Amino acid sequence: MSTLQPLETLDFPGADTAVVRFRGQSLDRMHEAMDQAFGLLGEAIRAGRFRPAGPAFARYEGDVRQGLCDGVDLEVGFPVDTPLKAGTADGEPAGEGEPAVVGSSLPACRLAITRHHGPYDQLPQAWGAFVAEIEARGLVPADLFWEAYDTEPGPDVDPADLITGLAVPLRD
Repeated sequence: MSTLQPLETLDFPGADTAVVRFRGQSLDRMHEAMDQAFGLLGEAIRAGRFRPAGPAFARYEGDVRQGLCDGVDLEVGFPVDTPLKAGTADGEPAGEGEPAVVGSSLPACRLAITRHHGPYDQLPQAWGAFVAEIEARGLVPADLFWEAYDTEPGPDVDPADLITGLAVPLRD
């Protein structure tokens, strides 16, 4: 069963991030992109190229009111205390078309947040309820949104115990 905490708004200061970018990602291959991203991020962490300063996240470009759509642009990564150098996590450019760990950021903004308690397969319903509450308050979402994976999944983790933070920047 999914539960959603009450919506809160806050002034988010922004955050530097280390991410793997995907452009035009198909939904039916999203799990492959996530697996590839976390593999590359894990390698970069083990090599000492960056240190996570918070939970893993996925940032999506697009209208949150439409939900995730085929062809979505996304970044999968971690917040970091120290910005990455230009290029990849080690400062070297990746090969043509190769996913690589690069520096990015989450924007400073007015932010609507909540937490979803439950399995990942219930996230679409959680997002729908969250967006409905945002709109019921007369707030207008920007064209990006992200989820933070506060609980790391694994074979010994009950999906009902997963906690995922949902965040939507708000337009003025």
